[in-house]
Amino acid sequence: MESLARTGHWRQIEDPGETVLLWSPGLCDIAGFERQEWLSLERALSGIVPEDLQVFERARESGEDADIEYRWRRPDGEIRWMRSRMRHGRAGDGMPVEMGVVQDVTDERRAAEQLREQLLFIRRIASRIPGFIYEYRLHPDGASSVQYISDAVREFMGVHPEDVTRDFQVLMRRIVPEDAAHVRHSAAVSLRTLVPWQCEYRVFMPDGSVRWHITNAVPHREDDGSVVCHGFTMDITDRKRAEREIERLAFYDALTGLPNRRMLLDRLQRAVAASARSLQLGALLFIDLDNFKDLNDTLGHDMGDHLLSQVAARLLSCVREVDTVARFGGDEFVVMLETLHTDLPDAASQAEIVAEKLLASLNLPFDLGGQQHYSTPSIGITLFGDQRLSVDELLKRADLAMYQAKAAGRNTQRFFDPDMQAAVNARSNLEADLRQGLVRGALCVHYQPVVDHHARLIGVEALVRWRHPERGMVSPGDFIPLAEQTGLILPLGQFVLQTACEQLQRWSGHEATRNLSIAVNVSARQFRQPDFVGGVLQTLANCGANPTKLKLELTESLLLGDIEDTIERMGQLKREGVGFALDDFGTGYSSLSYLKRLPLDQVKIDQSFVRDVLTDPNDAAIVRTILALAESLDLQVVAEGVETTGQLAFLRLHGCEQFQGYLFGRPGPVENIDAYLHPGH
Repeated sequence: MESLARTGHWRQIEDPGETVLLWSPGLCDIAGFERQEWLSLERALSGIVPEDLQVFERARESGEDADIEYRWRRPDGEIRWMRSRMRHGRAGDGMPVEMGVVQDVTDERRAAEQLREQLLFIRRIASRIPGFIYEYRLHPDGASSVQYISDAVREFMGVHPEDVTRDFQVLMRRIVPEDAAHVRHSAAVSLRTLVPWQCEYRVFMPDGSVRWHITNAVPHREDDGSVVCHGFTMDITDRKRAEREIERLAFYDALTGLPNRRMLLDRLQRAVAASARSLQLGALLFIDLDNFKDLNDTLGHDMGDHLLSQVAARLLSCVREVDTVARFGGDEFVVMLETLHTDLPDAASQAEIVAEKLLASLNLPFDLGGQQHYSTPSIGITLFGDQRLSVDELLKRADLAMYQAKAAGRNTQRFFDPDMQAAVNARSNLEADLRQGLVRGALCVHYQPVVDHHARLIGVEALVRWRHPERGMVSPGDFIPLAEQTGLILPLGQFVLQTACEQLQRWSGHEATRNLSIAVNVSARQFRQPDFVGGVLQTLANCGANPTKLKLELTESLLLGDIEDTIERMGQLKREGVGFALDDFGTGYSSLSYLKRLPLDQVKIDQSFVRDVLTDPNDAAIVRTILALAESLDLQVVAEGVETTGQLAFLRLHGCEQFQGYLFGRPGPVENIDAYLHPGH
């Protein structure tokens, strides 16, 4: 049995005359000696490696029990490791006895040494690789733990390994919140499916910086049902920066930072596809700087580059964030507008407005080396979304339109579509004429009577009219929307308000007219001006008009804006006596919850309902509903567009008491109102 276990024992008895050292057969076997019952002390110690002999002798001389390990050289030269457990005692006759059990532990020592070497190798590898390794275990009961994590986690995530093994959420708390959900979800999928896991995410470092990490892990299921992952995490921040730089070089212009031709083509392809799905149109504006080559030749390429950088910044400032500004090459830029109106003329108008903004911005002087320099653009425009056209064809069209702009004298814009360009030109000419008309007094105010149920005049609505020197009377439907889009509605609205207040003051001096009110239409753009309330009150004061005789007509579009601001502004004017009417009621987006909060005096039924009130049951029902609603809210009602006695009778029957329409008078000069009051004169 001793041989199988590779163990043996010895015993030393000291008599007064001699010392007897007895060895067991097993001890002789592991020592490499022939089996013999006793040995001399010299022979017994002869195999101990000299470097270890001192250890053995100290243990014997101490007189205490001891466990020691030492190396033994067998007669054949092989060195083995021995473990000896030495004990001291006395025999039955009282003689001192020293004994020991010896075990050959060479294989155990070799295994331990091999394990130490392996662990040392792993530690050396872990300390040299650019990341940290870990072992994660998901237990059958759902609990989880990190069994091991290398010291490198200190450097890579700013946490201590022992903290992670106590609570692996320490790691999760370092992950940027926007990335944490993705990390958890992808890790859970890997653990459930036992598919290798790879995930990129950002982490917060203790110094506040953000780094990119990538984790790779291989999960496997163990016999007890646990899932164990062995993983490796690296810092890939430098790689991410390199990728961004590569993308920047591939898709962005180095000088201006704008998307380059390659990215523009990609975005344009996507925009064309999106436009086909949404039915919203888009526009492509091709911009070329006039005489740029002359600048480069005279001032040098450095100044040319400086100009291009400033042009890029100005272009960006003129468009929305959803739009794209790209440098196409050289001194050529492209602006791509998306999600424009679904109607072609309206979309063209939107594109033209942007083009005019670009022209105005680029016409301002540029600072080049402390000197002012002027550079103008030629802009070609084409719309997309209404036809199936390739990206190349769209660019060709915009390029051709740009050359048309150059041929037209530069510093202007042109559409590719001749009909569209003609419409744009007509609109631009009309805008210019309207500006001149405001300056030269070509606009005037006409008044349409508002009567009570006895057909007595109680007030008028002020309506602006424009007599064009060549076109004659221009329809308000043509120039009012134009004024709204261009901002001319502000001086136009002030002109009407000023004229109406002056008329109120004149009427106040006559018995027949001093009680008449004047209603003035106010656009949402006017109403939202910061000085609107002060401007109205100042105009009233300057004209000496009675505020209680002025009624401002608002459209329902105001209710789509800041309702609290609307109520506050109306309240300020209401406290001064100014009245309010809601125009074209029923055609917009009125919310009853807002309607009851507005300080209104009156609502006006839109003429589209009045026109067919006798023939269309739906219109009749709408009119009755509006009248009932107004009565419940204690609001006056004016029916617009009353042209027949039948309409009048229906409206009066259902409680309407004020009317406006051709039955009582068309809009006309103020003299018509005097004639209405004195029909016999």
